[in-house]
Amino acid sequence: MTEKLLFVAPTVPLFDRHSGDLRLFTILNILSKSYEITYFAKNWANYAVDRSVETDRYVYSLKNLGINVYYGESKSIKSILDAHVYKAAFMEFYHIAEVYLPRVKIMQPSCYVIVDTVDVHYLRLRRKYDLTKDANDLTLADTTKQEEISIYSQADLVLTVTEEDAKNLMNENPKMAVRILPNVHEVIPPKGTKERNEIVFVGGFNHPPNVDAMIYFCEDILPRIRRIIPKVKFTIVGSNPPPQVMALSNDFVTVTGYVPSTTPYLHRAYISVAPLRYGAGMKGKIGEAMAHGLPVVTTSIGAEGMGLTDRENVFIADSPETFSDAVIELMLDDALYNNIQKNSLEHIRKNFTPEIVGSKIEQILSELEGLAVKNMSLLNKTSFLLDYTLGFVKKNLPSIG
Repeated sequence: MTEKLLFVAPTVPLFDRHSGDLRLFTILNILSKSYEITYFAKNWANYAVDRSVETDRYVYSLKNLGINVYYGESKSIKSILDAHVYKAAFMEFYHIAEVYLPRVKIMQPSCYVIVDTVDVHYLRLRRKYDLTKDANDLTLADTTKQEEISIYSQADLVLTVTEEDAKNLMNENPKMAVRILPNVHEVIPPKGTKERNEIVFVGGFNHPPNVDAMIYFCEDILPRIRRIIPKVKFTIVGSNPPPQVMALSNDFVTVTGYVPSTTPYLHRAYISVAPLRYGAGMKGKIGEAMAHGLPVVTTSIGAEGMGLTDRENVFIADSPETFSDAVIELMLDDALYNNIQKNSLEHIRKNFTPEIVGSKIEQILSELEGLAVKNMSLLNKTSFLLDYTLGFVKKNLPSIG
């Protein structure tokens, strides 16, 4: 009998809009070949109503893999758990686990609960505070840390995308079972002629670090590049650009908004930049560019977790001066450019292809048998059931479904 897996997430994967969603969709694609999968999208019905009918294609993409898809507003998690017995339940993001981990633990105590961090939120928020020194950012980081560590400690297994994220979590709780499952990238070598003076950035703008990165690049870095290479052009590609990003558009900066495929932009541009000043996890924009044979200039934050080496398969620069110098050097030195390009493609082939990451996820699932399923503590169970009862009465907390 085919084993069953349950995935619970805020929405179905928007695989052409967010790198984390592309990772999730690729994982689902890999696992659908060996497991029967149920996918529960907590907020999808509300999300889809607010957008065009083209959102149906994301649902159909899952159904075409043989995955059963349900929406939080049309079916309860209770009815799903009543109908099927699961080997493991994957929960995307800690805030989803806060709601659904107790439900699974109570209704199916033998089911392993795996929380996929996607990135460690409190680490990203703390790094934002280090940049802004805003007391509100520090408060949010500290509160988020308490919430994250609490729910991760109740899970049977926690997934991070980088070793750095894993070490941060295990420093907080050495007993936490953590495994690393990185981003996944198809290698798509460049074709045709590149635009020698074109730089590109790819990233969705629902992610605040990307907004900060574009303002920083256009205000502090791009003018330095233009002093040496006045014909340089910069294209900003990504969904939902806010007004402050749209305002960066001018004769030599183009803001595209959402595009159905980033490949034409990555194949046309000469260099990809990722000037991230804060963040956590693995940056999909960097792996994607490298997989397309596009040399990348990024920061230490951007390069984190990918095993990259400065001036070998990437350029790493943390100040406006060094960042602009790196872009200029790559544009003017053909031998250096070609070496970075070749090494970038090789690094992706060795570490991040679907075949390599597929073997990692299969290994993680096989190792579950060696882990004891955590029983929900009496205190946590009582607290949850009390919240449920009060919520049912007051109509202001989510029901057990």
